[in-house]
Amino acid sequence: MSSSMHLSGAAGSPLTLNRYYMELHNLKQRGDIEFVEETSKDGPANAPTWRCFITIVSVRPTYSQEHVGEPFWHNADQKQVARDGAAEQVLRNIGFNGVVH
Repeated sequence: MSSSMHLSGAAGSPLTLNRYYMELHNLKQRGDIEFVEETSKDGPANAPTWRCFITIVSVRPTYSQEHVGEPFWHNADQKQVARDGAAEQVLRNIGFNGVVH
């Protein structure tokens, strides 16, 4: 997913990289989504590639149920970037509109 694509956050401001995983975590804390995350690192220590998989276990009916059980993943040279990339895909695919409750 391109880092130029943004979801809207509170008060309509765009979510930027490093915020997607936090928003997904907040949804989980509220009980809106349940997911499993797996992160791995490959390659040399001085130039690793991180891969994060986030699999949707369940979502509240107000979100799209279409992708429950589906893993979303992202590769990056930093762990947080990989997590945020995967989280962005999850948020887009469940129809998250960025409204913080």
